[in-house]
Amino acid sequence: MLCSRAPIGYTLPVDNAGPTKAASAKFTATLPAGASATGLSPGCTTTGNTGVCAFANIPASTTVTASIKLPLSQLSLGQIRVQAARTTSSPTDPDPSNDTSSASCTVISFLLATC
Repeated sequence: MLCSRAPIGYTLPVDNAGPTKAASAKFTATLPAGASATGLSPGCTTTGNTGVCAFANIPASTTVTASIKLPLSQLSLGQIRVQAARTTSSPTDPDPSNDTSSASCTVISFLLATC
């Protein structure tokens, strides 16, 4: 993907592999230093370089998503990485080995990035 004069958009897919419904889940995304997110999905908030998205009632075998955008003008040149991890859920996830994810983009100028 090539972004030009637009924010870089990140989509956080949350998969509930089951075996039961997740009554609630919270995911935390670490954003690049100095970046502030825009265009947050409902249920998401940011403080500093941390974004938090909360979900409720995710049926088993279902994927829900949240998204955030990072304006290119606030990012440093070079590779930027957003990391996300499940921080809480009810019931407790029986397989925590798949609870983290990351995505990287390279900012070429304040007007252009590749992902």
